[in-house]
Amino acid sequence: MPEEDDNKTIQQEEILALTSIFGSDIFQLDPQDSLNQLYLFKLSLESDISSSTSSEYRSHSKNFITIKFEFPTEYPSTSPPNYKITSLYCGTLKIDKRIKNEIDKKFKELFIPGQVIIFEWIEWLKEFLIQKLIEHQSCNNLNNFIDNNNDDENNNVKEIKEIEKNKEGEQQEEKEVKEMIKIYKIDNNHQKISINCPEIISGESLEHKRSVFVAHLAPVNSLPEVNLVRDTLMLNKKVAKATHNIMAYRIIRDDGILLQDNDDDGETAAGGRLLHLLQLVDAKNIIVIVSRWYGGIQLGPDRFKDINNVARDLLEKCGYVGGGGVGKNGNKSGGGGDNKKTKKK
Repeated sequence: MPEEDDNKTIQQEEILALTSIFGSDIFQLDPQDSLNQLYLFKLSLESDISSSTSSEYRSHSKNFITIKFEFPTEYPSTSPPNYKITSLYCGTLKIDKRIKNEIDKKFKELFIPGQVIIFEWIEWLKEFLIQKLIEHQSCNNLNNFIDNNNDDENNNVKEIKEIEKNKEGEQQEEKEVKEMIKIYKIDNNHQKISINCPEIISGESLEHKRSVFVAHLAPVNSLPEVNLVRDTLMLNKKVAKATHNIMAYRIIRDDGILLQDNDDDGETAAGGRLLHLLQLVDAKNIIVIVSRWYGGIQLGPDRFKDINNVARDLLEKCGYVGGGGVGKNGNKSGGGGDNKKTKKK
């Protein structure tokens, strides 16, 4: 039938769009019921609820729900798709009958015959659940405060001790990791001395379609220092969890040889483009690392512009553009690198 064929075509286009927007690991065929063309959608609110609430209101439970979709032959010409929320909880919030009724009411209000509905409904559902979580967590914290009001002094002492214990543990862990990555060199008296990590400077963040980019740089004069800067930067748990940490460096040795190399870290061709930027601005004795946290929406070639833009902005602010930069002993490094020998490491 022509109408059913049109519906099927529209459904396939909607499924393709949802997969492209959210990713195949978020919106996918139900592996347990793929024959009936049921789809699973995992709506995660982790990043949204973290940015919308203070740390004292954040839940240690995972803030997400799973929804199962079925596309009847009448959708979207006359009927909406069928859906079922299979999760009993979103974080500590119970998805009870009252909440489900509110969600279903909005679902029916949004549906217009002949038009797809899932993306618009998911965007509304996300905001709806965030608000419910904030209200629920605020209420829980208020109740806990009232219940424990008589034990405030003991609780405060216990909390302070716990914070101090955690802080000591983190400091010890950081100390052990730094000891593991410590770099040494041999001085003129054949004594082993440690190399301190150069100062690492981070720039402003750039957000583009939920992806976030941040550039970091440090002055370096040797390959051991390059490795030391990278390893030290990875001590930052947020940086270590970035989807990509793209790197490029340029160093002029005492014998005039120019050392330079790059690393894409999974972002194909990004490292080479970052190195090309360093060559264009003639920055020397420097390592630049750009962290990218993927936001779920593909940027295409624009991602290279974002990477180079945050890198160039930081280079300019630190005085590396135009052959500048900090060389050995804190001195500015000059231009004239075009006639130097180049060696990759």
